[in-house]
Amino acid sequence: MKVNRQNVVVAIALIVSLSGALVVPVAVGQSGGGLLTAAQMQKLNLSVAQKQALLRLTMKTNERILGILDSNQQRLFRNAIKQGKSTGEAMDMVALRPEQKTQMNKVMQDTQAEMLTILTTEQVKQLKGSR
Repeated sequence: MKVNRQNVVVAIALIVSLSGALVVPVAVGQSGGGLLTAAQMQKLNLSVAQKQALLRLTMKTNERILGILDSNQQRLFRNAIKQGKSTGEAMDMVALRPEQKTQMNKVMQDTQAEMLTILTTEQVKQLKGSR
């Protein structure tokens, strides 16, 4: 049976987040394909439920991104994530065609809108101040 290393990492991250530990799940922190940096997550003092929701959102966003990319771009994106790059940093490594940029903008708008439903008003203010 072939084990997908990324799925194992995500499973471990989910278990850690369920435990309520302060460790930032790899799939969520900028050190591993996430939407927020580890420092931002710590500063926002996220609840376990928020960490879980952000993990699900990160996974969903990355899957949507992979659906837009061709096989070579997917390889570059996955390798960047495995190297600990954030979703944004990984995307910077992939040369997008104009139609892909349009699709990607839609994904990022949707992701940002969903992230705003996960965070409290105060957390959103803190996040905007840290960028």
